[in-house]
Amino acid sequence: MISVKAVLFDLDGTIFDMSERDAFSRFEALGRLGYDISLHDVRHCYSWGIGRLGVIRALGIKLSDEEIEKYLRLRFTFFMDRKNALSLTRIHKGAHDVLSSLSVRYKLALVTSRDGLMSTEEELQWFNIREFFDWVVTREVAAAYHGIREIPLYPFKEQRTKLYECVIGLTRIEPEDMLFIGDSLGELEPARRLNIKAVGVLTGWGSKAEMNDADIPTIRNITEIFKILT
Repeated sequence: MISVKAVLFDLDGTIFDMSERDAFSRFEALGRLGYDISLHDVRHCYSWGIGRLGVIRALGIKLSDEEIEKYLRLRFTFFMDRKNALSLTRIHKGAHDVLSSLSVRYKLALVTSRDGLMSTEEELQWFNIREFFDWVVTREVAAAYHGIREIPLYPFKEQRTKLYECVIGLTRIEPEDMLFIGDSLGELEPARRLNIKAVGVLTGWGSKAEMNDADIPTIRNITEIFKILT
């Protein structure tokens, strides 16, 4: 069991079910690169934990290093497209009730690699969960905290470290008294390096095998968090 004062949550994959939105963004990115692949084929290859390039490999596509970098950036751009965001996003079953219950007992912070604060809060309000968070930390918020113009998405772990440094500073809570719940190693490992307790949730990008290899405990979904908190 874990005793903490604050619980930090990632957003995409952890609270939100992004499977349809993510599959669509991969389809659009491949199309922009000139590949004539149907959305049906992308959906057929897609599954949680497949990894950033899993769909590419499943489709038998070989990309150069330059194409891989462009694909990943395009995928994120389409993923964040406001035109499709709300129609393709779902909230994980039970997430609303979990956040409501935890907000009575703990300080809650949302820590996301999304850039804009306003657009992120719009989605939180759409799903009626904004009220549960004491802090919402995006790259825009972290950049202001660090006194810099912007924080690029990549290198990813470097960016995540800056987000956690921001939330530690804003909350004034020691990292040892925090628990972070996220769905990928790229999110979890930087938190752990700052002495934040980290638990992986298996509803997003990461697989149980890679979490095990990194010695990070896991829960199947967000509702199981009550099994690990005192």
